Amino acid sequence: MRALILILSIVTCVQFGYSQGDKVIVTPTFLSKMQEVEVPQFDDSRESEYIIYFPMKYAKFLFTDEDRETFLTLSDTIIERIDLVYTVFRREKSFDQEKLNRERYDMLQENFPQAFNNNLIDWNLIAQDGAVDYEEARTYFHGFVIYIKPHRMTDKDGFIVETVMDRRIDEPETRILETNEEIENVKKLLTQASTPTKIIKDTVITKVKKKKFTGYYLHKNKKKRKKGKKFDKHKKGRIREYTSVFKEKVTITEKVVPDPDGKPLETAEKILQQVTDDTVVYATMSRLMERWEDNVIVQDVTGSMYPYLTQTLLYLKNHIRENATEKFVFFNDGNSKPDGPIGRAGGCYYVSANNSKEIEDMAYEAMSKGKGGKPSENDVEAILYGIKKFPRAQGIVLIADNFSRVRDIVLIRELVKIGKPVRVIVCGIAKGDVVNLDYIYLAQLTGGSIHTIDKDFDDLASKKDGDVFKVGAQLFQMEGKRIKLLGHNKKSYKRF
Repeated sequence: MRALILILSIVTCVQFGYSQGDKVIVTPTFLSKMQEVEVPQFDDSRESEYIIYFPMKYAKFLFTDEDRETFLTLSDTIIERIDLVYTVFRREKSFDQEKLNRERYDMLQENFPQAFNNNLIDWNLIAQDGAVDYEEARTYFHGFVIYIKPHRMTDKDGFIVETVMDRRIDEPETRILETNEEIENVKKLLTQASTPTKIIKDTVITKVKKKKFTGYYLHKNKKKRKKGKKFDKHKKGRIREYTSVFKEKVTITEKVVPDPDGKPLETAEKILQQVTDDTVVYATMSRLMERWEDNVIVQDVTGSMYPYLTQTLLYLKNHIRENATEKFVFFNDGNSKPDGPIGRAGGCYYVSANNSKEIEDMAYEAMSKGKGGKPSENDVEAILYGIKKFPRAQGIVLIADNFSRVRDIVLIRELVKIGKPVRVIVCGIAKGDVVNLDYIYLAQLTGGSIHTIDKDFDDLASKKDGDVFKVGAQLFQMEGKRIKLLGHNKKSYKRF
């Protein structure tokens, strides 16, 4: 695979920067000039509900009415990848393949404009060079292939399927888990990390008071008893004399206590391997939480995010201190009415505790109250809610789904005015892959940072006009308050 470079323009609000209405423009002209990937013949045999084929005739660029109807159904999906497939065989030497590609991209933009408005889609030009004549070339597939990113899909073993390129997505056992199943999965995983214990025995000696007969009898007359009159023989009316004696009672008790020298049933790494390869939350917390002691952790607990909640709770289980109070906000984008009004969607839950149990319980409550909805989330509303509940916090740590757009990003101006940094842990990307532009703006404009599994981008706020910087696999440049995406290098081409 040759290097693929995309040059995109990103426009932001004049005063505070980015807004959802601004667009990341991937132009048809530029896409038509990309470096093509050469294959003998494109394999269009895979059938999947996550792969949509839009065939075109050889050297043509028109969509059918059925195609246009299909595009309308994709408005609320997450697009992972788009391939434009054609043959390199030319019937005429004067044939302009780049011009035809541009016309096809123009037609795609007209019918599916949102595909050109974000920095997450993997675009590919697939050139088939196996055909030797026209009759053979016209039998090859030509057109677009759109790949939908799986959302909340879990295989039969409970492992999250992150990409349409993973063929497990087509297996009948792969499905969307119910929320209660996700909660049970988290609990099951956490039990494997239970703090090791040991039994200690303790010997307790207590003195027991008992009455003992002295062998004497007291006078029946109270006044004479006070004078000490005693008898060694019993007679009617005389009262037995008792004295108090103390005997020792030995009791051996057993108590279960934490064993600081013991080992948990499984290591954190082995536990997380059962559900995901992306351990970004646990890795980032392990290296940075000591620096973020006085921050509010705001975590997305909508569908498919339970592997990352597991990482948060697993970290707390192993690291929380009794004398330190952790501050959390969990959000689900609107409870039973998802995708509500901007800034008033709801579904935010807070907790402040010095033990992991209380934090776990609140996370489960937030999960259980969520009812799905569109992929985009109310991240900024949740952040503002956290600041309101914990006004003295120094900053925010946002644990976010990289493939969910921040639908209320227009509220970012309120965050900028408050002046607290937002540090974003992006979930769901591979090492060195693409970071959602929404979160780059969120971090850059608030003086915060971006964190992947092995990298910390913590100098974004210092970037000024003309500065070039890299986040993940993409290269950016500041143009005033705007961010321009200069390029994206892809190391290899993989399909299935």
